[in-house]
Amino acid sequence: MRKPIAESARSSAPRSLPAPRVPRRWRLRVPRLGIGWRLGLGLAAVTTVLMLGEGLATRTTREALEAVRSMQNEHEPLANSANAVLEKLLAYDRAVDEDLQAHNPDEFRAMTEAGDALEAAVAAYFGASPPPPVTASGIGRLRLQLTRHIASARQLASRAAQRAQWVAGRQAALNQVYQRITSAGGSGLAINGTQVVARRSLAELEEAFNAVRGDVATPAVTARREREFTAVLNAHAAEFESSPGRAWLGLVRQDFAQAARQRREIERYDAQSGPQWHSLREDSAALTLGVQQQLQMPARRGLLQAAQHAATAAEGAEHTLRNTAAAVLGLVLLVSLLLAVSISVPVRRLTAATRRLAGGDRGARAPRGGSAEIDQLAESFNTMADRIAHAEAELRAHQAELERHVAERTQQLHHLAHHDPLTQLPNRRKLSAHLASALARAGTRQRLALLFVDVDNFKSINDTLGHSFGDRVLQNIAERLHAATGATGLLARLGGDEFTVLLENVQSSEEVESRAAQIVATLQEPLIVDGRVLTTSASVGASLYPDHAADAEGLLRAADVALFRAKELGRNRFALYSPALYEAAALRFRLEQSLRRAVEAGDLLLMYQPQVALHGFESTCVEALLRWRKSDGRIASAAEFINVAEKTGLIHDLTDWILHTAAATASAWRVAGWHRAGVAINVSAPQFFESDFVEHVARTLEATGLPPSALELEITETVFQTGPATVDSLRQLRALGVAIALDDFGIGYSSLTSLEQLPISRVKLDRLLIAAVDTNPRSAAIVRSIVALCHGLGLQVVAEGVERAAQLEFLSHCGPITVQGFLLGHPVEAHAAAAEAQAASARARLTLEAAAQLPRREAGESLVFVGSSGRRRAT
Repeated sequence: MRKPIAESARSSAPRSLPAPRVPRRWRLRVPRLGIGWRLGLGLAAVTTVLMLGEGLATRTTREALEAVRSMQNEHEPLANSANAVLEKLLAYDRAVDEDLQAHNPDEFRAMTEAGDALEAAVAAYFGASPPPPVTASGIGRLRLQLTRHIASARQLASRAAQRAQWVAGRQAALNQVYQRITSAGGSGLAINGTQVVARRSLAELEEAFNAVRGDVATPAVTARREREFTAVLNAHAAEFESSPGRAWLGLVRQDFAQAARQRREIERYDAQSGPQWHSLREDSAALTLGVQQQLQMPARRGLLQAAQHAATAAEGAEHTLRNTAAAVLGLVLLVSLLLAVSISVPVRRLTAATRRLAGGDRGARAPRGGSAEIDQLAESFNTMADRIAHAEAELRAHQAELERHVAERTQQLHHLAHHDPLTQLPNRRKLSAHLASALARAGTRQRLALLFVDVDNFKSINDTLGHSFGDRVLQNIAERLHAATGATGLLARLGGDEFTVLLENVQSSEEVESRAAQIVATLQEPLIVDGRVLTTSASVGASLYPDHAADAEGLLRAADVALFRAKELGRNRFALYSPALYEAAALRFRLEQSLRRAVEAGDLLLMYQPQVALHGFESTCVEALLRWRKSDGRIASAAEFINVAEKTGLIHDLTDWILHTAAATASAWRVAGWHRAGVAINVSAPQFFESDFVEHVARTLEATGLPPSALELEITETVFQTGPATVDSLRQLRALGVAIALDDFGIGYSSLTSLEQLPISRVKLDRLLIAAVDTNPRSAAIVRSIVALCHGLGLQVVAEGVERAAQLEFLSHCGPITVQGFLLGHPVEAHAAAAEAQAASARARLTLEAAAQLPRREAGESLVFVGSSGRRRAT
């Protein structure tokens, strides 16, 4: 254990030399000098010289010891205090940076403790006993600057806490606005992964609000988005005052104004705090340099000067002893030898050690030995050298610790830059670098595979169980993928629920398919997270090098295309890339872009195909069919692009346009003289998810002046799988007077109970069901039975796809029925629809009259089929 400085100083105090022996009396009479007297005088002279030399040596030795003692009691504590001030200053600046970067006002405790420690170190330095030699005004200013530095940092921390409150307040205000918009029906309802928007005004308001609340942007962009939100709010103010109400509109404006004010406060703080933080860091660097120059370096110079003073005193003692030895060298060889052994040699060693120490050799030590005084001086010198070496070792240790922290932080940042923080898996950057290296290693002799893994329906987990639970699910999935991948592959997370597996040295595509199937099977196993048992699945897309691509970008694109194919096939499966998949994906993308341009350019149009009621040969209703006029003049049917419209969300805008255009056109026909004109339009399933779809239909009818009975909405059986909300919307439409037709009946689900339970008014038999009624007895029997069933339930029947006269004749014997097909009329534009409807009625009458004029045998046996009894029956 190290001794205290005071105790070490006491233990190194010089011991007083024994007083020289003085003769009791002097002879008054000088005898004749003889050999004995000469020898006696010589001895007396030697004795006198020795006594004088001893006195001088003792005095210089004491001066050296006093210098060492002064160094131990004054300079070394001051140096330690200066080191403590520098250490606490650096610790305080680190605490300020770490706590303020966290932006959490509750975590400023470390900075406060570091500031208190720094203040204590400054007070200890300037309150040292004896006090430091503060003779220059610079040190006083340094102390004042340290105090101001601590106060400035605490003030900035307080303002940072205020900023955090502003941020929280702004977020709360924005959340309040979002809740009000959502409660008014702005967000719509998400079903089967399809977003259904509310009223257009609320949808525009929500879109503008999402832009305000979206990704982090510049202050100018945020301010512009707030103005755009306010402009949308003002543009629809009259509508909002009507519904949801004036109070709602006032609360939205009040909350949004509060959020805008707090955003301006935050921007004002950021504009002001940036220079202040920069000034604080500059002050920190200047203070660090000032402490080193004005506190630490003077203390070190004091230590060095004290050591030099001790060395000077030792050198003086050496010179004194050397002169004494020279004076008595010719008198007594023994005395000279003793003086050389007991004084000169130890002093030389001490001098050499002092010079080495002053020259920078911190391992220099004076050997023990010689007289007691020189031995104590060597001990004190060694203690001083130990203290100096210890101080420098501590400084080097602090520097090494600082370098170690910098290295650790650099390593952490490097890890964060190349790994996902949630799963600790390599991220996209790490994957890109590893993939490039793997391609370089593979060359042309080896194959490698890239697998994209996407967790199916992961969004529902986040929506129902929360994002924190979803994060833990992703961590468990990552562990399972890591186990399934093994040591031969690289597993990375690209973001969200997307993972990537890189397999090197692949032998065949069958091996890749086997690994992909293993991943799919692994993720199908039940997963236990926080006590919940979950069943997950995943879609996997795979690509091979060099079979499918020759570079990293091509492999990634090919795997993504294969993943899209796996999702198209129904998810929970894998797909291997093929050029046909890429061509299909590229075709879908081009079709989507072309369709968006067509919507913007107005290249879509409606064509109308008449429906003829055979029991009265009257055509009062036409079906509106969506068409696309291509740039080359070709008219494309809806079958070529309707699936793309549904997947991209364009179907909502298209349905609104179709509804308004068809209703306005039918209303114009009635004004022009076709008084019973009606129109039927197709409505997709996602349209019924909109909360105000019924109100939208009512507003359209009111705006166009078309009676509700003149509008028929055609829906498919898939609409009925969406739940009670859809059925409720259908009942409201029927209550409004709008007719509902079940389209494409006879294919798909064909649930007979839906005919009785659902509020429909008409059933449309699919063209595939009508195609063989004149050639296939089974088809004829099925159609006849379905028509009879519908009539028994009070439902009208429309037969689609009538293209032959034999089909028309068969259907005319099935009771009151309406037909539609190319035999009677083709889809035409709006200006020719009335004439085409009259022509279709005339064609139906003429076709049936021509069939009635045939011989009775041919007319009666035009359809012959064999019943269950084997007898031939004719219709």
